[in-house]
Amino acid sequence: MSIRHRAVVRRVASTCVQLIAATSLFCAVQGAMAQNVMVYSEGQTPSAQDVADILSRGASENIKQRGLNASSGAMGSPFAILEQKPVATVREASALSVPVQFGFDSTELSPQSRQQLNAIADGIKLTEGTVKVVIEGHTDAKGRSNYNEKLSLRRAMAVRDYLVQERKLAVKLLMVEGKGAQKLLDKSDPYSPRNRRVQFRAG
Repeated sequence: MSIRHRAVVRRVASTCVQLIAATSLFCAVQGAMAQNVMVYSEGQTPSAQDVADILSRGASENIKQRGLNASSGAMGSPFAILEQKPVATVREASALSVPVQFGFDSTELSPQSRQQLNAIADGIKLTEGTVKVVIEGHTDAKGRSNYNEKLSLRRAMAVRDYLVQERKLAVKLLMVEGKGAQKLLDKSDPYSPRNRRVQFRAG
């Protein structure tokens, strides 16, 4: 083997070691992390400032995690794949969840849900367009997964439409995803009403 050939082999081996180390670090961090979700119950309305603080914190954490993603070759928002961890205080949260109420098998919003969404809209406005927001629809585990994913997407779209049409938020700031029962808040009871929710996180 020539000297030049050995040098090339050493460079390739070094690059492979670096990639393996970066990938291992990424997997370890992702495995240890969870997305902290501030869970609001029925009848609870978050303050606009709390909404703004949560989404801004989520955007900041997103930037840090995207840097880690880039070092390992992963793409997209890390919060799209992280486990869900309910938390009790706003200062811990990087996402928020509200139990948006719809009619049975429907996308029509209840009056109480509109009140919660109004507060969330006010909070998004406080970020002054600096945070893009992902609206995630979630269901419990009842029914077929394909149906639940489509229903959760339709409901997320209904929330986005309300925020755009009634609260005059810019549609370019809002993205929607239908998660179905993929990201349960209460894994101990997949059929728990807590799992039926609309969640907001920084995109």
